[in-house]
Amino acid sequence: MPPRVEQGTTMAISRCDPERDDELPRRNCPPVHYVVKINSVTELLKLDTYESGVFEAGGYEWSLCLHPKGYRDHEGKVYMSLYLSIEEPNKLGDHGKVVVDYKFFVFDNIRETYVTFKEKGKELRAFSKAKTQWGLSKFLSLGSFNNTEYGFRKGDYCKFGAEVMVSKSERKKETLTIVKDPPHNKTTCKIREFSTSKKDPQYSDAFTLGRRNWKLKVFPQRNGAQEGKSLSVYLQAQGLPPRIKMYVKAKLRVLNKNNPRNNQEKTVSGWLSAKNYNCGRSDFMPWGDLEKPNGGFVNKKELAFAVEILVISDVARCNESV
Repeated sequence: MPPRVEQGTTMAISRCDPERDDELPRRNCPPVHYVVKINSVTELLKLDTYESGVFEAGGYEWSLCLHPKGYRDHEGKVYMSLYLSIEEPNKLGDHGKVVVDYKFFVFDNIRETYVTFKEKGKELRAFSKAKTQWGLSKFLSLGSFNNTEYGFRKGDYCKFGAEVMVSKSERKKETLTIVKDPPHNKTTCKIREFSTSKKDPQYSDAFTLGRRNWKLKVFPQRNGAQEGKSLSVYLQAQGLPPRIKMYVKAKLRVLNKNNPRNNQEKTVSGWLSAKNYNCGRSDFMPWGDLEKPNGGFVNKKELAFAVEILVISDVARCNESV
């Protein structure tokens, strides 16, 4: 087991200065956005500040700012301070901000792993024109850094790194309401000029149920052992907004004019969207029943249906600040 990196004494630094998380997980994978190898640690420790080169993450440019002896606590213990800076913050304007989840890394040369440093109890930080830096004033004590048991130094070089996961300053908020037996949930409709000789889809007139517009689509079953032997019936949502998914459960019934007891009924359900707006059954009823003379289903070239919406979802969406 690697030795535990020593922690700072509990002391109020600044209400705006984040504390480092005491848990320091390790991983083999290098940071995905930036790694710097410093070849002369001896000279580094003589500097007041080291400023890294610029790197890109999430469409923005960033740099690291390391103060080798940036903080001294009340016991005299000295800490390295490390900060993430956004480049050209004026481009954000007076009210713009970039929300990120950032992590720092130090390479352990003995165990050949990267030790992860992050803020305690905080996952997201907002960079803006007024706030261009976030980081850890008590990033790593010089005692731990120089202690050979930790492996942060190998001879006179070390490696630091950073990952910056950029989030949008606004998130999409969605409120889902599932309604059972919504108002105005029953209707009848017809497919006019219906013909059993047609193999292409045939459609009903549009109708409105549950504050949505719908059509029915029918055709002979196309695939499988029952190809051409069954009537396929699908409920189609019309004009759904993009990126919305709507749940519907409905009872579809093919009406028999001669005897209502012969009505053919199935319950269908599914999550519908602007790209996938059908739900139904490929084997709704035998196709042969439609071809029977005086069978009661096809009357004056019309195929009649009853539709009942049993359950439907309603989604409200808006943007809110992160």
